[in-house]
Amino acid sequence: MVTFQKISDRVTETKWSKLYISMALCQCIIVIALQGSICYLNSYQADLLPEPTTDSVLTSSSTKFDWIPVRAADRLGRIKWENIAFIGFQVWFIGMVFDATVYQNTAEILALAILNVLCAILGALQVVDGVKWLDRLLQTSYPTDALAMAEKIEISLSVVLLSFAIVMSFLSYQMSKQFGWNIYKKIGADVQIQKMYRVFQFFVLALKIDVFTGFMVSIFYLMQFALKRGIMWETIIQVIVTVCILPMLYFARSAGSAEIWIGVAFALATAVLGIICMKNFGKGLKPFIQRGSLKLEVESNNMKNAKAHESWVIDED
Repeated sequence: MVTFQKISDRVTETKWSKLYISMALCQCIIVIALQGSICYLNSYQADLLPEPTTDSVLTSSSTKFDWIPVRAADRLGRIKWENIAFIGFQVWFIGMVFDATVYQNTAEILALAILNVLCAILGALQVVDGVKWLDRLLQTSYPTDALAMAEKIEISLSVVLLSFAIVMSFLSYQMSKQFGWNIYKKIGADVQIQKMYRVFQFFVLALKIDVFTGFMVSIFYLMQFALKRGIMWETIIQVIVTVCILPMLYFARSAGSAEIWIGVAFALATAVLGIICMKNFGKGLKPFIQRGSLKLEVESNNMKNAKAHESWVIDED
């Protein structure tokens, strides 16, 4: 059983554990502050632009520059949720850091180091995306002060993420050596037992990653689409599934092998079907499976595009 005393002992066990926790806390605080600022500025910039659902749609006299503000507003609206997801990842990350330190999970420590590097790469891509939309909006008459400020903060964020990724990678290496010695003292020199224990650590790691990719992403989905479309019957089902995710992951640790293989089979089948559907989206499937307001929007755009095309037809009578 985890007690406050055990947490305190594991966190303060060595100088490396103290540094590891301290740097993780600093990263979490700084990144959340920067991402929160970027999220606010992106939302402010999006409010200055025309809504993607307004009547400013393509007509026979429209140019590509007429579409830039509408597309920018849509993209900035989606970036806001990406910023929130980034913040959620940092909260999950600091929880995982404490968990890995307390339970001395080497696989978890190494996985967090890799995820931190990926986080730094995503931070750089965020800068590229921000620069692209800033350059496009500069071709219009809309103010871009907020987006320009967000770009500067994004550059700072990418530098911060890269710096923390390097430092945390070094500390993760030191922590893995510390855990390796502690685990050796715990389970002995039996190679087979060590292999089985390592596999168990990776299984527990996978469940904890599922907490973010499954539970937290599901919450973000509910927040985004429930606010945009309102409560629908699909939303209710999503709420039920989301509530069930955490207890399912918890009981997975004590489930029998038969249940595990059934779950793996369903997960693989779902992944394959999802990949096939995603490929089919770009081949003409997407317009036919929209629901609610998105379906009405697609139909409205099709009708307006048809009218724009008819306006160019020459009457031969």
